[in-house]
This record gives sequence, C-alpha cells and structure tokens, in this order.
Amino acid sequence: MTMRVGTSILATSAMLALSGCAAGPSPQTATSPAPHSAQEALRPYYATLDSRLPVAAPNPALPGDTVLTRIAFGSCQNENRAMAYWDVIAAQKPQAFLLIGDNVYGDTGAQWSADMPTLTASYRKLSTRVEWDRFRRSVPMMTIWDDHDFGANDAGGSFAFKEYAEKIYESYWSSSAEVKSRPGVYESHIVGPEGKRVQFILLDTRFFRSDLVRMPYHDPGPALGWYLPNEDRQATLLGEAQWRWLADELAKPADLRIIVSSTQVITSAHNFEGWTNFPRERDKLYRLLAEKQVNNALFLSGDRHAAGFYKAEVKGLAKPLWDFTSSSLNLSFGKGDNGEREPDPARTGGFWAIPNFGQIDIDWNAKKVRLSLRRDDGSLIEEQVINPFG
Repeated sequence: MTMRVGTSILATSAMLALSGCAAGPSPQTATSPAPHSAQEALRPYYATLDSRLPVAAPNPALPGDTVLTRIAFGSCQNENRAMAYWDVIAAQKPQAFLLIGDNVYGDTGAQWSADMPTLTASYRKLSTRVEWDRFRRSVPMMTIWDDHDFGANDAGGSFAFKEYAEKIYESYWSSSAEVKSRPGVYESHIVGPEGKRVQFILLDTRFFRSDLVRMPYHDPGPALGWYLPNEDRQATLLGEAQWRWLADELAKPADLRIIVSSTQVITSAHNFEGWTNFPRERDKLYRLLAEKQVNNALFLSGDRHAAGFYKAEVKGLAKPLWDFTSSSLNLSFGKGDNGEREPDPARTGGFWAIPNFGQIDIDWNAKKVRLSLRRDDGSLIEEQVINPFG
C-alpha cells in the first residue's frame, strides 16, 4: 500500500512540477531546467526501479526462408479467464501467430501508480497459464500492444507512464535491439523467398497518438462511443518518425503485406477508438499506399471485442483494401452476430461478438488468400477469399 501511494504521489508531483506549482525551490530545481513533459519528469524515478521485470517463456524463431501458408492472429486476452483456445489454435498448425493488442489487461486497479504494479502483475499471471506457456514455446509469435497493455484505457501519447510501460512490454516480449533503440514498439519482418515474401508491419497506434476529441457529456450516453473525429492538422496517430519508417518499409519488395493496427482502420460506423478518430491520418495512410502502389496489403485489427471483415475502395489502388478484425480471444460481450447494433456499409458480413481468432491461409499457386474467422473451438464463423496479388 505504501508503495502505491508513494508512486501516485510521485506522479502528481511530476505534474505539479510541469505546471510550475511544486511547493518551494530545491537545489535541483534552482539549477536544472523544468521538465518539458510528465515522461521527462519521471525518468529519474524510473532509473531507480528494480529492473527484474517479467519475461515470457522462450519462443521459437521463424526462419526467414519459410514459405508461409498459414498464419493465425487474435487480440483482447484477459490473463485471468479460460484459455483452452490456445490448444485449439495450435491444432490448426499455424506457422506463426500474431497477438495484436490487449495481450493482458494490466490497466485495472491501481493504474495511476507510476511503477505500474498491475501491468507487471498481469504479465506474471499470464506466464503461469499452462495453455499459454505451451503455445508460446511451440509457435513463433509477433506482438504489438493496445491500450490495456499500454497501461490505461484509450490512452495515447500524453500518458504519463508510457516510457515505463514500453520497458515492461519490451522486457516481457524480448523485443529486438532495433525496437529497444527507439521510442514506441513498432516493428517489421519479411519472411519467405522471392516470389513468396510476406511482410509484417506492426504499427504502434498508442505511443505517439494525439489526444482523442470527446463529445460533450449527455444522458443517455451514445450507444456507439464518445469520440469525435479530430480534425486538427497537427494531430497524429503514428508520429513523424513512425510515418517515415512506414514509408521506407512500404518501399521494400514484398509479395503480400500484412499491416497490423491494434485499432480498426477502415470502418467509420462507430465513435469508439479507431482510425476514424483521425480522418486526416487515415487519408494520409491511404495516400501513402497509393503513392507506393501497395496493391497487396491486408490490414489486421482487434480492440472491438467483436469481429468482422471490412472492405474499402481507395483512390489510386488497383485492388480493394481489406481490414480483418478479430476480437476477442476470451473477453467478448455478446452471443452471436451483433451487426444490427452497428450497421456498417464497409462491413461485408456479420459483427461477431463471441470469442474468436483469425486464420489466414495463403495459396501461392492460385494467388488467393482465404481469411477465416473461427470460434474458440476452431469451428468456422465466416470467411472471405481475397486476391491481393498482382
């Protein structure tokens, strides 16, 4: 209890220091410039913390020359709930699994403690789960975070504790030296020989994101979320450095590009989180894809505690864009197709508020990709066949 109160007081003091309201001068403040952000103010404290952070079980490497024919993915996993689905997914024999956000729910409880004890506790709890441990040790994985493993619900770039959250994430997932060398946790991989190269681009939609614009309070509240489009020309979702990196990544040769965004890209049918909150950023993304002539991209997303397929025609692209949303692995809020609650012209089928995971089967000979949405018992919910190849 003392630790949590102390770290909460520390965070408050950091905010006061930023505002010039700290009580009384100190030798340090008399000679040192005031910090420019809450993150900067907290760095000296974080440097004193015990570095023994949780680490996931070893994970097999995915050889760079692998011809990928089956990939699975999912999101929104509560570390305290049933996890029999890991054995089900393993039985599908994916060559790789993408865990694309809300990989634990570490923001519950004392989320305003600067040392983030609930986040580290959530990762430690996850490591005790037998089904998870077995899967982790057997199937190559890639990861990205969303808000609940970033540290606070719907949080973005102004989140005071984001730098320590990044350290916790990079420790648990044994992130590469490249990821650790820069702010944020975005990364990419290219797997497969020439003619069968799959590029994975995992975007960080949290660390750099501008603040959301919230509707004025009213009662009753909106059924489909509180957020309005942020039309500020300075607002960002990815940040300048990540945008430059993405442009460079899209210039690399690849036969299929899987672009992972923790939040949905295409849909504008709700006012929850998504690229719809930043329409100028989504337009920028579409323009970049058209400029680079990226006609072979598939978006994967999560976050929504429901799943579906979304399609968009984008000016300058010869093929439609698809966004395959799979959410959640074990924290769904419905019992079936919830599409009537959220009508959406971009969605091609149902909106499935049941536990699910996504499966991607690549037929290199037929030049087809089969997208399968599956229940947690492995049975098929819905599927879509696309042709993202040239």
